[in-house]
Amino acid sequence: MSGDGLDNQTNSETVSSSDLTELKYRNTANVGTAKLAKGIAMFSIALGMVEVLAPARMGELIGVSNRYRTFLPLLGMREIGHGIGIMSQSKPTESVWSRVIGDAIDLAFLGAAFAGRENNKRRLAGATVAVLGVAALDVMCATALSREQWSDADGNMMTPTTVGQSSARQTS
Repeated sequence: MSGDGLDNQTNSETVSSSDLTELKYRNTANVGTAKLAKGIAMFSIALGMVEVLAPARMGELIGVSNRYRTFLPLLGMREIGHGIGIMSQSKPTESVWSRVIGDAIDLAFLGAAFAGRENNKRRLAGATVAVLGVAALDVMCATALSREQWSDADGNMMTPTTVGQSSARQTS
């Protein structure tokens, strides 16, 4: 141990902690967009699971009758597919845009439900506002993914880099 920090033995070279450089992400906008996309994916999977496993409860929550609740498991499977698609890609541009299309399908479903006399219009209005909010977030994320440049070869926006920083190796 020396007085200036911890020492590590690496390939017969001694490197002190003061010589190590902190890894920086390639672009903070890319990291933020990647985190947003992963959050959207987790939300999509969770929502889809509820629609598949508890369609009666979800239908009650959004204000639709049994007649409309039969569609919820199909919408849920679509949501799960979107989430898996987003999680499986390092830059999920197409998968997030497909969620935007799914939001349009959800809005059409809710619009059709408004026509049914047996449905709770107040709850449907709340569900519509929620879907519009999520759709805005999806559009924002998809637009950011469409325009942002990823600087590494495989498009992984979370890859750390030391470009432009001094080397952590001692050169003597």
